[in-house]
Amino acid sequence: MSDTISSNVKKLALFLASAAFALLAGCGKQGSEAEPPANFSVVPGDASVIVSWDAEPDVDYWIFFGTGTGITTENWANRNGVAIPGATSPRIITGLRNGVTYSFTINGRKDRGPGGPGAPTVEATPTVAGSTWAPGAPLGTARLDSITAGTLITGFGVAAVGEGGAIFLGVNGVPLAPVASTPAGTADLTAVWYGLFRFFAGGTNGTLMESLDGVTWVARTSGTTATIHGGATSLANLVVGVGTGGVVLTSTDGTNWSTPNSGSNNDLYAVTYGGQRFVAVGAQGTMIVSGDGTSWGTLSQFTDRDLRGVAFAAIPSADGVTFANTYVAVGAGGTVLASTDGIGWTVQPPFTTVNLTAVTYGGRFVAVGEGGAIFTSINGIDWEAQSSGTTDTLRSVVRQLSGYTAVGDQGTNVSTF
Repeated sequence: MSDTISSNVKKLALFLASAAFALLAGCGKQGSEAEPPANFSVVPGDASVIVSWDAEPDVDYWIFFGTGTGITTENWANRNGVAIPGATSPRIITGLRNGVTYSFTINGRKDRGPGGPGAPTVEATPTVAGSTWAPGAPLGTARLDSITAGTLITGFGVAAVGEGGAIFLGVNGVPLAPVASTPAGTADLTAVWYGLFRFFAGGTNGTLMESLDGVTWVARTSGTTATIHGGATSLANLVVGVGTGGVVLTSTDGTNWSTPNSGSNNDLYAVTYGGQRFVAVGAQGTMIVSGDGTSWGTLSQFTDRDLRGVAFAAIPSADGVTFANTYVAVGAGGTVLASTDGIGWTVQPPFTTVNLTAVTYGGRFVAVGEGGAIFTSINGIDWEAQSSGTTDTLRSVVRQLSGYTAVGDQGTNVSTF
């Protein structure tokens, strides 16, 4: 009897040992390396690069990069480099320094296996955008009046709006494409701006909408029948819109809006926030300012020309430590004004007679206007003409993740990276 029990115990022990070995072998199963992808390229942009490659299915790609030359999959950590796991092509890498050379490589693995050999290292030096512009495929035939960009729940989005309720959206570098339908119907949309991690759009007859993803838009009650021409958001998340007849709209949640008295009856075309104040501009040189979006004051008239755009910049000094607050307003007949505080303004010497329609800042000022005009400036004082590749009027311009995009008549859009 004891011999039988002993034999059974040995058989059970052998079975358990075999099962344990099989389980451990299964748990320890490793994936495999993957060959480096073909056509690995890095295109420099403004404080960014666009990395692309021919991706193979079922391969997990990792990008490695750092300052200087010669970054590899072996030395990136010792070089204070960065690894980006699970990357998909194309990948926009932002937050880089203009004028600094970076090097990049990439490898792949399957089923959580070890990384394979790296692709040949590619070097790229980001530079300030604005000098080379190229037209994109027309976005329909409608006039596009406004464009904006910002981080949504779905990623970094860019939205353009225009006549007939047209809305175009691009997320995470995907080209702009039409949005199927919105509560605006056929009302002309004349403004779109970013705030509270969402987009706001306004138009004729007081049309006002918001969207968290750029695809689904919700109508809001604006409290006005005025056409909304522009908007901005403060650091304290106060959202402001401006429009015809001196209308000002404000909201802290994007749902409930009020209409404080602006102190002006002139049409307001644009508004910006910076230096702890809002500055709005409009017809006949109108300029109004507010620190809280509720109480507004009218500035002295520095010009009688219509002002169509205004932008704020905190321009870094050469040491990169201090900043110079600079406001720029643009308008009819090539009018450009600059200010250090948003209160006292100086009309700049004329450098064009073209009607300017909008201005933005993202490393440099970019102003656009009639006939496809584009002008750039580092400081808001000295301006340089650029070739846009179009003669259609450009009506709005925005800084994207990399570079700028301007939109205008007949679905025109031009970009620089």
